[in-house]
Amino acid sequence: FPSHDIPETFSAIESEKDRVKHLSGERIRDEFLKIIDSPQPAYGIDLLQKTGLLTFIIPELEEGIGCEQKGAHIYDVYQHCLHALQHAADKGFDRVTRLSALFHDIGKPRTRRYDRAKDKYTFFGHEVVGAKMAKAILERLKVPRETVSRVTSMVRNHMFFSDTEQITLSAVRRIVAKVGVEHIWDLMNVRECDRVGMKKAEVPYRLRKYHAMIEEVS
Repeated sequence: FPSHDIPETFSAIESEKDRVKHLSGERIRDEFLKIIDSPQPAYGIDLLQKTGLLTFIIPELEEGIGCEQKGAHIYDVYQHCLHALQHAADKGFDRVTRLSALFHDIGKPRTRRYDRAKDKYTFFGHEVVGAKMAKAILERLKVPRETVSRVTSMVRNHMFFSDTEQITLSAVRRIVAKVGVEHIWDLMNVRECDRVGMKKAEVPYRLRKYHAMIEEVS
């Protein structure tokens, strides 16, 4: 339902949005997770932003609006995270993977630096900062502890499968041990969402190579 078809609803939400501050954390959590689990979660999150509700729920996501990335990225951080989330939903990935896709780059605005010599932005350590932010957000929303732990791990480790020239079997063995053999494929799915969120191919050669290496060490 496009916003121009329901102007009265949008107007009412915008005029009453401050009242969301008086809702219990559990109620906000339940409604937020319904959006995450829906077929169109990116649309739902964007509606929260356009109505001004996101400011009261996850203001950290709004830090990515207009945060240009340059390089291989054609979207700002906010739009990139929404595209990654939507791919997770389109593929039928579980709630943890969807949340991880949404939050995987949430630390970028706070770590962005401009490299004048190379005319590009750097985001060193954004996965570390992002993991701390994701943990704080999910705990604030009173999400179950197991979900918080798994999402935090996915965000913290999502850069492992970035497009490096070489990854050794011993390095793959270490990351499998770190995130758990039962969750390593979730991490691969988050990496896929990251790539598709950049409008890149779903499973390029390097990701296929990593798949084979994980199977070998597992």
